[in-house]
Amino acid sequence: MSATREQIFSALFDLTNNVTWDVGTILVPDVRTFLTRTRRIELFSEVQDAAQPWIGQAEHRDVYAQKSNLPYKREFHAQWMVYHQEGKQPGAVPTIWDNLIVDALEAALAPKIADPGYFDKRNTLSGLVYHCFIEGEVFKDPGDIDNQALIVIPIKLLVP
Repeated sequence: MSATREQIFSALFDLTNNVTWDVGTILVPDVRTFLTRTRRIELFSEVQDAAQPWIGQAEHRDVYAQKSNLPYKREFHAQWMVYHQEGKQPGAVPTIWDNLIVDALEAALAPKIADPGYFDKRNTLSGLVYHCFIEGEVFKDPGDIDNQALIVIPIKLLVP
């Protein structure tokens, strides 16, 4: 039996549980994580400064393809949206934070050794999907003008 949408999207969101990035130095590490995680998207104007860095998971699109006598080919699409205001700090370079956060989220999507798809370089979300990966344009607005940064990471899930 194939996994339900809820099982799949919940497992995808769980990958954000322990995402960290280090903004310090080798001698003085400064490890950060998301202060808020949610599967409900909000306007950044509604997310309090104290709740950022914030990550939300959008789940808006499924694509089906079908050929006679074959099972459906299904693609689920999600986006991780990140808000942060690190550019407010004096001397801060917010694009550095964008890059560190994107790298950390990319690492979270990398297949783990225990994953059945590991040797094929696939993240199967512990066997729930055939493959889960970033696909498409990653949007980064570092907040140079208004100090409110936005990152949007498109994720594609190939579902048997």
